[in-house]
Amino acid sequence: MDKEYIVLEEINNNQNISQRQLARNTGLSLGSINILLKKMAKEGLIKIESIPANRVVYMLTPKGMLEKANKTYKYIKHHYGVIEETKKKIKSVLEKLLEENDSLSILLSEDEISELVKTSVEELDMKEKILLVNEKKEMDESRLLVTLNSGDYEACSDKCDKVVCLVERL
Repeated sequence: MDKEYIVLEEINNNQNISQRQLARNTGLSLGSINILLKKMAKEGLIKIESIPANRVVYMLTPKGMLEKANKTYKYIKHHYGVIEETKKKIKSVLEKLLEENDSLSILLSEDEISELVKTSVEELDMKEKILLVNEKKEMDESRLLVTLNSGDYEACSDKCDKVVCLVERL
């Protein structure tokens, strides 16, 4: 993610944040934070004010708020594109597997890739050929088993003859 965006978000959440806290919260070095803050102040994205007791307050300017919104938009747009491309690849792999097999069982997990697979299966509209299962005991052994990670693949390949790992085929 964009370093400036991360710093702008932290300042937006807490104007009284110190450079050390910014470094700790963002995972950036203290030197990087110092350089970024000076650059953003020079660009008019933030305003730096000294307050009593050797403290500094960082405030987003209107220009900084607009820049943060633009960076958020670009980030969402980029990642939405990546998600759509991944779903397209998932659908393509599932269609190829269905050309070679009558039906599939897909072993789901509690993660994001499982959510993408569920959505892809719904969009393919082949629910009669694809069985989504949450546990190994729910699977139909007559179907090709599709796992979503190498751990499940290794655990299932000992017990099933027909197992493939979807992520390896993407």
